[in-house]
Amino acid sequence: MKETKEHIIRAAFLLFMKKSYKAVTLKEIIRETGLSNGAFYHYFESKEQLFREVISNYLFRVVRRLYESSTKDSLWDFIQYTLSAMEEFHKSMHEYLSAGGFNFLVFMFEAIRVFPEIQLEINKLHKLEFASWVEIIDIAKLKGEIRAELPAEVIACMFIYLPDGAYLDYCINGNAVKYEFGSRRLWEGLYSILKI
Repeated sequence: MKETKEHIIRAAFLLFMKKSYKAVTLKEIIRETGLSNGAFYHYFESKEQLFREVISNYLFRVVRRLYESSTKDSLWDFIQYTLSAMEEFHKSMHEYLSAGGFNFLVFMFEAIRVFPEIQLEINKLHKLEFASWVEIIDIAKLKGEIRAELPAEVIACMFIYLPDGAYLDYCINGNAVKYEFGSRRLWEGLYSILKI
């Protein structure tokens, strides 16, 4: 039963990535899943409800889990843990991202347009992400792992926003390997600059 629901969510997400929420019809989603109308409606009452579930699955759950369960032993371990999680997520998203990395950005902005209240959830996740980076950077400074000249908040912003630029480059140029390698190289390079 759970597998069927996940199958619907996965199929819908792929369609939303290829097109837009507005362009995808409920009939098309049902056809893509290979289920009957009755089977689909057993899990979801509407396309809107399904879209909310897709958003929850692909925008929020992964990020929340990443920062709630991350290691706090050292900044280097935190970086490696986060990079591994990002790379694993990217591998699991390969089928969807092959439709175009830019489509994921469109999906995210469309989610905000359709459900403006989602911006609040995105803000909460950003605060969680920022607080996690600040916390581990403060720990790294106290342990003498990195130099303490820059405020933790500034360093946190650098770690948070560097992959965004790499992702935009990926969206424009479509080189997934360059994106994955770029994020790793940027974070590890920044760490080596901060290291004592």
